[in-house]
Amino acid sequence: MFYLILENVFVRPFFVFGKTVDNIAYLLDENCSPWARALALVREECSDFGAAFFDAVGFDGFFEGYVCLTVPDGFRETWLNSHYGDLLRRIFASIYGSDFVDYKVRVLETNSAESTKENGARLSKEVERRIRSSMAQAAASQTDRRQREELNLYEKYTFDNFVEGECNLTALKACRTIVEHPGDSAMNLLLVYGAPGLGKTHLLQSIAASLQQSRPGLRIVYRQAYDFLRDFTAIGRAAKAKEWDRVNQLKQDFSDRYEHCDVLLMDDIQLLKSGLKCQARLSMLIRYMSRMGRQVVLSSDCAPFKFKKLSQGEQPEKNSPSHELTADLLNPLENCVAVGIAEPDFETRMALIRKMSEGIPFVEADREEICRYLAIQPRANVRVIEGLMNWLRAMHVLNNVELNLSNVKRMHAASKSGEAAILTVENIMEAVAAEFSLEPRVLSSKRQDAGVSIPRKVAMYLCRELTTESLKNIGDAFHRDYSTVISSLNSLVDQLAKDEVLRRRVDDIRYMLES
Repeated sequence: MFYLILENVFVRPFFVFGKTVDNIAYLLDENCSPWARALALVREECSDFGAAFFDAVGFDGFFEGYVCLTVPDGFRETWLNSHYGDLLRRIFASIYGSDFVDYKVRVLETNSAESTKENGARLSKEVERRIRSSMAQAAASQTDRRQREELNLYEKYTFDNFVEGECNLTALKACRTIVEHPGDSAMNLLLVYGAPGLGKTHLLQSIAASLQQSRPGLRIVYRQAYDFLRDFTAIGRAAKAKEWDRVNQLKQDFSDRYEHCDVLLMDDIQLLKSGLKCQARLSMLIRYMSRMGRQVVLSSDCAPFKFKKLSQGEQPEKNSPSHELTADLLNPLENCVAVGIAEPDFETRMALIRKMSEGIPFVEADREEICRYLAIQPRANVRVIEGLMNWLRAMHVLNNVELNLSNVKRMHAASKSGEAAILTVENIMEAVAAEFSLEPRVLSSKRQDAGVSIPRKVAMYLCRELTTESLKNIGDAFHRDYSTVISSLNSLVDQLAKDEVLRRRVDDIRYMLES
């Protein structure tokens, strides 16, 4: 244990809430005091008036990332925040490094200011009692603010409604782990990334909904990135308008919302591209919450390595489609747990369509085949699938169309008629070859092994089913004569009657070509 020498009296540093409070009073050896170093840097950049102004500013200590300052009255508090706030943040960041979060100002009572002036830097039991009392009041105030913020969550965005698949399994497991162990250093910070419409918002809101139920004592904040940007820039706009009371209120609201929450969930951080100061503030907030063991989960449209890193002072390109973030914000993202969500694979599309079509009156005998037909074609994201389901429901309601497999195929083809091409023998050969992992030219070769002969028969069969080409023309495309084509088709029909797996595979190729 070390001792602070104050007016030739040895005083032990004491502990508040299990943490050491540094620099409770002024040190006689000012050369080694962080506050003395800060004052020296301030005076280098300020006018004589500014230097004199800081004679009335006191230093209470550095606690949990915050530099605690004191001023004699509310006027000086407003003047300090409005005229020297950015300067102080820059200087404190240079002194304390990544441990610095922000500064806080406490207005001294009249008696306290006079007592401080009279007694200098003496640390008495009364001072200790008042510091402890002040911190206890702050803790009580924070508890009062812990009433859960209105999260505005989508009711359907829960883990129970999230369709699990190979494309999103890792991200889903990571988010479930957050619910079980919020704040665990192994999963803090967590970034969920992927293209729009793949389920990032669903997962973040599922975390919020689950924590609300399982840990009602936690204060959870879910915000879109543009909400954070709006909250931050509102302070600057009020300061520019010299509305100092509003500045103080907005700063307090910002601190209450973001700095005192237990779990912060923020969507689409790529939208902060143009807010460089906002990115710096978020970076400090992430470091602070991680150090305090509070959970942060972010989402973005791309992986961290795909962002362009802006160096100090570099501005983002206007109207550029590229993703750009400052080094301040990108550095923690590059070291975080990043989990991606990919485009839905066939099995996931099938599960999504089954779930989303539960309220659509498909003919029951055709329901599974309709779902399979709609799932065969790749879909970029969940929103596309949801839009397709809404469209089919509307067609049924507006036109009273029976939703059997035949009608669904017809309507689906008609809806894509503007972009669909007429099927040709070459199209079909390419699709079948891709399904069986072959080169298209192999289907018209002289090879007769089962690995080629079955795909060749399937291609001939689909050419007859889906095109108007004659059997002779089909034979010419495969370098086979008319009789060989007939024999191949008859052979495949017999095989399809016995082999359910092959029949399913052929139907899937047909659905893909038809859609």
